[in-house]
Amino acid sequence: MVINSILTIQLENINVPILSNRIRSQSLPTSSSKSPKRSRKQRFHRQIFIPDKPPFINYASEFINPYRSLPPIRINHNHHRHHKHTKRSKRKKETNDNLMNKEKQKIEEDSFSSEIIQNIDPIDLWPSDSNSFDMDFIRKRQIAIDNTFYRETIDTWNPSSFNHLITLIRELIIEKNLIDCVWIIYYWISQNILYDIDANKQELDDIFYSSKTNCEGYATIFQALCNKINIKCIKISGYAKDFHFHINQSTFSHSNHTWNAVQLDDNHWYLIDSAWGSGYINNEFEYKKNLQTFYFLTRPEHMIYNHLPIDSQWQLLAKSISMFDYFRLPYLHSYYFIYDLTIISPRFSSLINFDRNQSLAEVLIQAPNDIQLSCSSKDENKSTSLTQYDASRKIWQCLFAPYKSGFYTLIIFANRLSISNSLINVIELGIEVSSKDLIRKKILPMTFGKFIEYKCQIFSPLDGILKCGMKAIIHCRIPNGSYGRISIDGIWLDEIIIKNEIFKQEIIVPEREIIVYAQFSNKKSSNIFYGLIRYLVEK
Repeated sequence: MVINSILTIQLENINVPILSNRIRSQSLPTSSSKSPKRSRKQRFHRQIFIPDKPPFINYASEFINPYRSLPPIRINHNHHRHHKHTKRSKRKKETNDNLMNKEKQKIEEDSFSSEIIQNIDPIDLWPSDSNSFDMDFIRKRQIAIDNTFYRETIDTWNPSSFNHLITLIRELIIEKNLIDCVWIIYYWISQNILYDIDANKQELDDIFYSSKTNCEGYATIFQALCNKINIKCIKISGYAKDFHFHINQSTFSHSNHTWNAVQLDDNHWYLIDSAWGSGYINNEFEYKKNLQTFYFLTRPEHMIYNHLPIDSQWQLLAKSISMFDYFRLPYLHSYYFIYDLTIISPRFSSLINFDRNQSLAEVLIQAPNDIQLSCSSKDENKSTSLTQYDASRKIWQCLFAPYKSGFYTLIIFANRLSISNSLINVIELGIEVSSKDLIRKKILPMTFGKFIEYKCQIFSPLDGILKCGMKAIIHCRIPNGSYGRISIDGIWLDEIIIKNEIFKQEIIVPEREIIVYAQFSNKKSSNIFYGLIRYLVEK
């Protein structure tokens, strides 16, 4: 019996107050150095402490050209037709229009290389009942979820028996539509039943009095309550990508989960998972009760990413998928849909293509403006990863540089900025890196929380370790930045005005480290510079 999991991370920030003279910028050394004489009032000394960074806060990219456009393109899955088209285009005179088409094709080849190489066909995920999620249903579902009277009333209940609970439900659902009735059952279960992985099969009274059960018990009590108020409900057994699921497994030893389907108005069937909707396993492997409305009357084309019924008819899809298709689908968590994310690449695969020439694997994701992303390796902490926002193409780049050969799981985290600073896992993908493909090790620059928050982007250098004494051009995009400043071994260089979101400055690489700071125009504290990027130095 299984339950889903939610992993979270916190992005770390560093900042330092800097007093600056806008007429004439001044350097602010933290150690002895030769500098022009200044009056006592003009000397400002600041000690900067930079904490050790957790392994998942490493970002940068040279995997794709940050200047070229990348419109969403539907994948051409006919490999032979694609090959012939390429040959024909070579015979034609390359007019301006042809060159544009060639560049567009090149973008498709680069961004979706894994699907084309593997000749993977798209998976059609459409509900079998096209009218089941019309606007009227969506409106009624949301009204039921938002009804505070239902929640407040149910929270006051203290039923003495299972039959007493049924009486309370019947009194509350008088003259209510079926969606409201099902929601009342779903909500009561989420607030009163806890998940217990060690629970055996139980009778209804056992579940009620103990207030604990496993996933099959959740489905059992949900079905019983629905049937008692004349709502047709069935239990579905199948295979769930749960807390124990690993992205590189290829089979299940047995079915491991149970959920429900209910029949509502006009004979439409809908999927419900009250176990996953009641709580989750956290980073400390503890069960936490948490109402999750996503698993209440869930769209079948969303549920299929982590729920595969034994009986394919309960996929509720126009074209059912096989176990093979189920494993090759990306492992998407509920917040992927809640946050309205779209994977651009890999589109129909749970595995990311590894580029041996760049020593990187790449995921491209579209997201609404109020969503920020991050990524991390699930398997070890010596590999580095990147998340940065490409403003020209309006996509997030999540890149991963492995430390050694082997299989890795890359987790993509997301957060809506208006809610909290915690990022929640939304996608898990696999990366297979062979020893012959890992030609060289890639170390990416380290970035801090404000880099992601302000959707910054590094152009150069994209190697996280620079050679002492060499010239380097620090070139990056800093949206909403007003002034940029670089610290080399603790010595501040003059601040530079950020024009059109671009910061660019040539430096000589010092002996220890380089840190890029920026001041943002929309911050109340105008004298605060926030740390964005950190480079280390190889002597």
